[in-house]
Amino acid sequence: MSGGSDTSTKVKYKQYFSDFLASIDYDRKDNFFYVILLSAPVLLTIYRYFTEAQDFLVYFPALAQMDQGEIWAYGLEYLSFFVLFLIVPLAILKYYNKNDILKEIIGIPKMDKTMKWVGLFLALYFIYSAFVGSSMGPILEEYPLPRTLLLDQSMLWFYLLIYLVLYYLPWEFFFRGVMLFGLKDKYGLIAAILIQTTSSCLVHIDKPAVEILGSIPFGILFGIIAFRTRSIWLVVLLHAILGIMTDIFIIF
Repeated sequence: MSGGSDTSTKVKYKQYFSDFLASIDYDRKDNFFYVILLSAPVLLTIYRYFTEAQDFLVYFPALAQMDQGEIWAYGLEYLSFFVLFLIVPLAILKYYNKNDILKEIIGIPKMDKTMKWVGLFLALYFIYSAFVGSSMGPILEEYPLPRTLLLDQSMLWFYLLIYLVLYYLPWEFFFRGVMLFGLKDKYGLIAAILIQTTSSCLVHIDKPAVEILGSIPFGILFGIIAFRTRSIWLVVLLHAILGIMTDIFIIF
C-alpha cells in the first residue's frame, strides 16, 4: 500500500509542478534564452566576489611579496574573466548548437560607409576622451588598476596585452555578442540592446561616476554598432582604445 501511496504522491507533485510551470508560461524550447539571461547575474556575482585581483592576493599571499605581484594578480583576474565571460558562454552556445549566433558574433565586420565613419569618429573621440579623462581626479585614483605600473613599467606591454585579450575581448563577446545576438530574435533588438546595456553597466559599480554613467549611452551605442556590423570586432577595438589609452596617458 505504501508503494502505491508514494507513487500517487509523486504523480500529484509532478502534476502540481507542471501546472505551476504552465502558469508562468514556461516553455522548454526557450531554455537557451533563460540560461543566457540567468548567466549574467551568476557570472557577474562570481567575478565580483571571488575572482578580482584582491581576492587572488588573499588566495596566494606570496603574490603580495613579489615585485610585480599585483600585475600577476590582475593577470589571474583577467584570466578568470576570460573563462567566465568567453569560455562559459561559448560552451552554452555549443551545448545548444547555436553556431549561427557564434558566426554572427565573431564574423568579419560588415562595414558600410556609415559604420566606417562612426568607427573612425569614435576611435578619435575615445583617444581624446582618454586624454581628458586621464587628468580627472577620480580616474587618476582608479587607473591604471595595478598601481605598481605608475612606478615600474617593465611589464606594461605584457599587462596591456592581457588586458586586451583576457578582458576586453570576453567583455564584448558576452555582452555585445552572446547577450545581444542571443536574445534579439526572442525579445527584439531594442530589448536585447537594453538588457546587455543594463548587465554591462553593473560591472562598473564602484567605478568613478563619470565611467558608470558613460557606460549606459555607450553600451547602447556599442550594441547598435555590433548589430549593424554583425560582429563584435569593432566594439572590441573601440572599447580597448578607451581603456588602454587612458592607462597610457596616466602613466606617461
